[in-house]
Amino acid sequence: MLNHKIKRIMLFIVYIVASFIILLGCTSKEESREEMKKPQINAVQTDKAMYDPGSAVHLEITVENFEDYAIQNLSLELTSSHLETTVDDDISTTFDLEPNEEKVIQVDWHSPGEDFKGYLLDLELVDQENEVIDTDTKAVDVSSTWTKFPRYGYVWDFTEGVKTTDKIDILKNRNINALEYYDWKYKHHKPIPDDREQESWLDWSGRPIFAESIRNYIQDAQAANMVNLPYNMAYAAVDGYEEDGVEQDWALYYSNDNDSGEGHFKFNMSGSAYLYFFDMSNEDWQNYIFSRTNEVFEMFDFDGWHSDTVGEWGEMQTEDGRTLYVKDTYTDFLNRAKASLPEDKYLVFNPVGAQGIENVNISDVDVLYTEIWPWDRDLDGELYDDYYSLKKVIDLSREQSDGKSLVVPAYMNYDYGELNSGATFNTASVMLTSISAYAAGGSRMELGDGNHMLSNEYFPAQHLSMDEELQNRIEQLYDFVVIYENLLRDGQKNIDNRIDIMDYDNSINGDPDSVWTYAKEDDDYEIVHMINLLGVNNNDWRANEGVKETPTLIDNYQVKYYINEEVESVWLASPDMNQNRSVELSMGTGTDEDGDYVLVEIPSLEYWNMLYMKKK
Repeated sequence: MLNHKIKRIMLFIVYIVASFIILLGCTSKEESREEMKKPQINAVQTDKAMYDPGSAVHLEITVENFEDYAIQNLSLELTSSHLETTVDDDISTTFDLEPNEEKVIQVDWHSPGEDFKGYLLDLELVDQENEVIDTDTKAVDVSSTWTKFPRYGYVWDFTEGVKTTDKIDILKNRNINALEYYDWKYKHHKPIPDDREQESWLDWSGRPIFAESIRNYIQDAQAANMVNLPYNMAYAAVDGYEEDGVEQDWALYYSNDNDSGEGHFKFNMSGSAYLYFFDMSNEDWQNYIFSRTNEVFEMFDFDGWHSDTVGEWGEMQTEDGRTLYVKDTYTDFLNRAKASLPEDKYLVFNPVGAQGIENVNISDVDVLYTEIWPWDRDLDGELYDDYYSLKKVIDLSREQSDGKSLVVPAYMNYDYGELNSGATFNTASVMLTSISAYAAGGSRMELGDGNHMLSNEYFPAQHLSMDEELQNRIEQLYDFVVIYENLLRDGQKNIDNRIDIMDYDNSINGDPDSVWTYAKEDDDYEIVHMINLLGVNNNDWRANEGVKETPTLIDNYQVKYYINEEVESVWLASPDMNQNRSVELSMGTGTDEDGDYVLVEIPSLEYWNMLYMKKK
C-alpha cells in the first residue's frame, strides 16, 4: 500500500516535471519567435528633387528580410497628406521576400495639380496577418520652379572621372533642388576658354578642371530636376586681364579716406594670386562681364548665373576720382545683369555679410542669398552673431522682396575645422543654426559634394564631416522643410501674440537657456515655433570652437497660446519625432485678462516643435 502511494507520488512528480519542461519549451519557442527580426524598410528614395504639378513621382523603397526563410504576402501601403489633410486613396503593393533578400519595390504616386505644395508620403510595411511591422515617410515638393522654396547645395570636384551620379543622388535624396558650381571656371573675368574644344584647365589654385565632369554633373542634376548655377565674381579679374580686353579705366581704387588699402582694390586669394576689382556701375565693365557670362551657355547647359562679391570694404573711387560704396551699385548692376541673360536663366547674387542686402532685395534677382559672418552688422548696427540675427535678416529680405526666401550660408565650427581637419561637426550647433533659418522662413546653403557639409567659405576645404547622428537628423530636417514648406515660407507674417511655456523660461529673441518662441499666421493657420535653447549657454550661431551644448530634452509640458481667431484644431509637427508626421493635440480653451487662449500639452521638445492651428 505504501509502495503504491509512493509510486503515485513519483508519477505525479514526473508529470509536474514533464509539464514544466513542455511549458519551458513553449516559452522558449515564444521567446524565439519574439527574437525573430522582422522585415524592415531600409530606404525610401524619389527620382527627383521636386516635381511639376500633376507629374508622376517614382519611389524606390528598399525592404530587407533578415531571416533564413522566405516571407510571403508582404505589402507596402502608401498614403499621402498635405499638412493635416489626407490627399489620395491608399496605394498598395504586394510582394514576397526570399531568405535574407533585400528588394527594391517600385511604387508610383501621381502628384496633385496644384503648384508649390509640400506633401508627406506615409509608408507602412504590412505582413500577411495585416500587422504593421515597419513604417517610414518621404517628402515630395510639387513646384514648377525652385525659386519659391530654394534648397541650395553645391559641387566643387571637377576632376577627371569623378562619380557625379553618386554625388547628385545623395543631394537629390535630401531634396536639394539647386546647385552652385564652385570654382569650375577658366578665369574669373573669362569663365570659359577661347577654344570651345578645350576640355581641361587649371583653376586659380591649380586644381584640374575637366569639362566632361561639369557636363556630367549638369546632366545628372537636370535628370533629377535640379537647377545648375555657375559661380563667378560680379566684378573681379585675375592677372593678365588686360590681354583679355579688360580696361584699366574700369578699375576700382581705395579712396584716400579708406584705411583698408591703397591703389587698385584687390584681394589676395592664395600666395601671389590676386583678384582685381572693377566698378560695377561702369557700363563698359557691365557689358564686358555680361557678354563673358553669356558665352558660358555656349559651352555648358547651365541654368543661370551665381554672381559673387567679397563684401563691403569701405569707400572706393573710380579712375576719374568719383567716390562710391560698392554696395550702392548692386541694384542697377543686377537689374541689367538679369536683363542681359536669356529669359530662361536664373540670377543669384551674394552680398557678403548682408552688406547692401537691402539693395539686392529690391532688385530683379530670382533667389536671395547672403553669406553671413558674425562680425558684420545690420542697418541698426547690431551684429549678425546670434540665432536671432539670422531671423532678422531673413525677415528683412522677405519684407523688402515681397516674399522671397533668403538662402543663408553661415559656416559652422569654422576655427575648430581649420585646426582639427578630419573631425566631425558639433551636431547641436548645426541643428540650431539650420532650424533658426528654416523656422524664420529662410533656408541654408550647407550640403554639397555628395555627403558633405560646409565649414569654410572655400568650398573644397572640407575640414569637418557629419557623424551618423547628424546625417540622420539632417535627412529628417530636409524632409520636414519640404513637407511643411507651406507653413514655413509661403506668405506667413510675424505676429506678437503671447506664448507661455508652463514651468520653463521662454524668450522672443532666442536668449540662452530658454525656449525660443514666436508666432506667425496666414489666412488659414496660426503657427507657433518653439526652438529649444534650454541648457544652451551661448546663443552664438557659429560655435566657432566646435562647442555647443545639446539642448535639454523636456517632456509633457504645457503651452498657453493667445489666439487671434477661434481655431478648430491644433497640430504638432517636428523633425525630431514621429517621422515628420503631424499629430493632432487635445486642446483646452479659455479667456483671461490677456485674451482668448488655447492650452495644449506637448509630449516632448528636443530641438524644434511647430504648432499649427487651423482657423475656423
